[in-house]
Amino acid sequence: MIVYMALCSREGVVKRVLRSIPTGIVNEGRDVRELFHEREELDGLLKQDHEYGASFRLRMKIQGDPLVFVTVKPINRQLIVFAYDVEPSEPLTQLMELSLSLLDITEVDGQEPYGSGYYEIQKLNSQLINYQRTLAKANCRLQGLLEEARQARSTIDLLERDMLTGLLTEKIFYDRASCLLEMHPDQEFDILAVDIEQFKIVNDVFGTGRGDRLLMDLAVCLLTIQTDSRTLITRARADTFFAILPRRRETYEALDASMGRFLESYPLPMRLQIKAGIYRIDSRDLEVARMCDRALMAAASIKRNYGQRFAFYNHAMHEKLMVEQKIINTMESSLERGDFAVYLQPKVEVDTGRLIGAEALVRWEHPEFGMISPGDFVPVFERNGFIYHLDLFVWRKVCRMLREWKEMGAEAVPISVNVSRIDLYHEDLLESLLDMVLENGLDPEELHLEITESAYVKDSVQLVSVIRRLKQAGFVIEMDDFGSGYSSLNTLSELPIDTLKLDLNFLRQAEHQPRRQKVMRLIIDLARELRLQVVAEGVETEAQAALLKALGCRYAQGYLFGRPMPGERFFREYLEKQGL
Repeated sequence: MIVYMALCSREGVVKRVLRSIPTGIVNEGRDVRELFHEREELDGLLKQDHEYGASFRLRMKIQGDPLVFVTVKPINRQLIVFAYDVEPSEPLTQLMELSLSLLDITEVDGQEPYGSGYYEIQKLNSQLINYQRTLAKANCRLQGLLEEARQARSTIDLLERDMLTGLLTEKIFYDRASCLLEMHPDQEFDILAVDIEQFKIVNDVFGTGRGDRLLMDLAVCLLTIQTDSRTLITRARADTFFAILPRRRETYEALDASMGRFLESYPLPMRLQIKAGIYRIDSRDLEVARMCDRALMAAASIKRNYGQRFAFYNHAMHEKLMVEQKIINTMESSLERGDFAVYLQPKVEVDTGRLIGAEALVRWEHPEFGMISPGDFVPVFERNGFIYHLDLFVWRKVCRMLREWKEMGAEAVPISVNVSRIDLYHEDLLESLLDMVLENGLDPEELHLEITESAYVKDSVQLVSVIRRLKQAGFVIEMDDFGSGYSSLNTLSELPIDTLKLDLNFLRQAEHQPRRQKVMRLIIDLARELRLQVVAEGVETEAQAALLKALGCRYAQGYLFGRPMPGERFFREYLEKQGL
């Protein structure tokens, strides 16, 4: 605070300094105009008729050139100059002006240092000090109020913002999106839903820390579409994001490119897939939450379709996804009730029909839909991570079957079980399989593990590492659906596999295409050189069996040799053939 009071001559010479904060600004004998930059303006004030005090704004030289206010009061043949940095509207200023107007210093001629006017000024100074103290207390109170306001704002932010990503919470998003649609009735809007496939696996295998990091990074990627206040984004739940945005094609093109770069470079040892569904808002009577559900349906419709990242909602999706939802809602209870059953399909020697093994296949007798094909529920379980629990059930069931056969004195044949691509990411996969075979008194080589070639194509690094550990533990590794992908030769060269299972479409195409037959023969010969067993899948006719014999394929599996049947029936028929 700057306060200066001095008794001056009409020419501006300081005769007595009555108050100076800070001290010694301009002392006695100096020109009071040294206080100011604009001396000319003060000259004008000093030279005018001073029947009444006047006030105007000037700049002081000291303390960073602050703005101050000046009041000049005539007293006999002298002037009192008062400079202060308090706003003129403040009570203190008014008090000062009033006090100066009432002040009458008859003694201040330079003879009496302590006249009545002097004591009046001292009283005024005391009032000034008291007012400073009041201002300090008010300032402290103001700081407290500001801190309370900041805390209140922080509380509001916690309620409105997702703590992990900083995006809007789901409820706030719905409320603001509704307001946005009302405020812009002529603007066309879309709802965007973004979902990470198999996010549960990321958390289960790599930890929730890596999962949270993925969500935060994806949120940053999605913010590229937020170009103005008409775009809102939320993390609604777990790995699901929603956005409302003006309908512009270039926006999706930019987002597609951004997501592509994000997925290509993301530092996670698994292939990430992100799907986006779009609902074009054609009826604003629908609740925003329902709009988001439809966008999410569109995203779900292209899961497992690795060549497509965006899809638009249509009504046919609704029916399909409602069925899938019922499947998801009943999967755990069905597993507990025993609605799932293990079927076995024989593998035979083509020439003799001799049984060399079997493949375990899962079937589901749904309480509402009846028998459901694996092609309908396995993809759903792979997407939500339940496939691992179902596979564990199948593996345990097969191990018990093999143990019971051996206890009955039958010559056990190996049974192959499917290992999903999702299973390969579980750190306890090897331990779980070893525990099962040892508990049932089996050798690991009695349980064959089938892994699809497509799994290798998508996650080759992870797959090679896991298969090598399984192979070292004594398990027999079968490559299922060989020839369905585009990396077949790489598969043969890199993976420590024991058996090739030729894709059924490979056989069907080769039946009438000589060039396909030559390729098939080369694969069989190559496998023989690598000491790999070859089993052809999908053999349904005698002509196909004859072709296999001609090409040198010794083993086959298909309806010609036996359909999948319940494990108990398979066991009875097998025992009968053995004469037991």
